[in-house]
Amino acid sequence: MKQKAPYWIIPCLFFVSCSTVGHLKTSDNTTSDYPATNPNDVAVYSTVPNANTKYTVIGQVVVSADAGENAKKSVNLLKKEAALLGADAVIDLTLEIGMGYWTNAIKATGTAIKINN
Repeated sequence: MKQKAPYWIIPCLFFVSCSTVGHLKTSDNTTSDYPATNPNDVAVYSTVPNANTKYTVIGQVVVSADAGENAKKSVNLLKKEAALLGADAVIDLTLEIGMGYWTNAIKATGTAIKINN
């Protein structure tokens, strides 16, 4: 018996994108693990904070997402990964454009930090 593939599968593939995410807690932080934070509260900076801001490096975060020309998707995924480490911010943001599965992939990398109060 020959089975037909559902016709709705092909159009749905156009709405699917691929993402790769990861984080690594580095040895820079010798204190205990931090509780996860809210990704919406994680700030993102392309440089380091000003000299008056004291912070602790928690680790590195990296994501790559099929995003076309929209870097916000990659940055939002970056914030989620940083939040899992307990970060308050991501510094040294770097964006790179490469080939994705369906469209251009935007790779975002940065350093997750905890701001010392």
